[in-house]
Formats: sequence, structure tokens, C-alpha cells
Amino acid sequence: MNIPTPTTKEKISRAAIELIAARGIDAVSMRDIARLVGVTEAALYRHFPNKNELIWEVFTSNYDSFAEHLEYKQSEFPELRQKLASMVQSCCELFDRDCDLFVFLLVAQHIQRFAPKDYSASLPVLLHTLLLDAASQGEIPPQDVEHSAAMIMGCVIQSALYCLYHRPEPLKMTPKSAALSLSCWHIVKGLSDV
Repeated sequence: MNIPTPTTKEKISRAAIELIAARGIDAVSMRDIARLVGVTEAALYRHFPNKNELIWEVFTSNYDSFAEHLEYKQSEFPELRQKLASMVQSCCELFDRDCDLFVFLLVAQHIQRFAPKDYSASLPVLLHTLLLDAASQGEIPPQDVEHSAAMIMGCVIQSALYCLYHRPEPLKMTPKSAALSLSCWHIVKGLSDV
């Protein structure tokens, strides 16, 4: 089986993901990315006009793809509890499969500052919509869905950060996805009502 050789642009994208996951956005320069890829800085500018455009293109292409995956996975289930479990499972699988991409998409701070004003695709938007629908159908009690969505995201992201502390080999999240899903369900359902 022939595995296609990544293009220079794909190598640049991957290098940006790895460096930003390790150092943060502000600590990574175009020179750092070029060095990791093994090309000149000028070669980067043939693919991306500047660092902001590079980061935003790499972020949106990966984030949009992941958001579509989450949308698809949760749509397979009728009830919120199952929807949340499928989304948490997908997040855990992404962490275990590609930790740097997980960090780049969900942990690296300040990526949204590169967002165009009309960009609205996001995991918080999906969670907000699911929680509003579930509350309107009586599946969960009325609640501040923005706060609940933030708490769910915090539950997943903080668990991932804890796993990262075990470098050089982070702990795996997928084996704990059922417990993590249950925690997210407790958030929206209320501990006294489970």
C-alpha cells in the first residue's frame, strides 16, 4: 500500500500544529515552522501570506472537519445523554490518536483572535443548540445553557490537560470516556436528578 507523501503545505500545517501545541501561538514564529519543515522561510510565504493566515487556515480546516464529525456522530442518537456520550468519545479518541491536534484545536489559547467576524462554527455552538433543544423538550431541566456548555467543555478539556501532565507519554482518555460522559450528563441533568 502506497502512503502518499505529504505536500509541502501539509508539512507546514502539521509543523504549525505541533509547535503551537507545544509552545503556544505567541511563542511560534514562521522561522520556527520553516526550520521544523526543513524549508526556507520564503517557501512558507508561497503557501501562506503571514502567520495569522497560516494559523487560521490550519485551524479552520481541522476544526471544521472535527465539528462536522461531532455533528455526524451525535446525530445518530435521539437522546441528549447518548449525543453527549458520542461527542465525548470522539474528543477522547482525537486526544489519543493525535494529541497535538487536540491541543491545537481545543486547548491552545487565543486562536479565536484570528477568526473573521462571521465565523460561527464551533463546539460551543453545537453544545448550546443541543442543550437548548433538550431543555425545550423537557429532557433536561431549564438552565443557563451557555454555562452548562462551558462546564461540559471544561470537563473534557481539564481531563485532557491532566492526561498531558504525564508526558512524555500522556495518559489515554478513551478508556475513561464513559466516566467522563457521565460527568457531563451530571452537569446538565443535576446531581440530585440522575
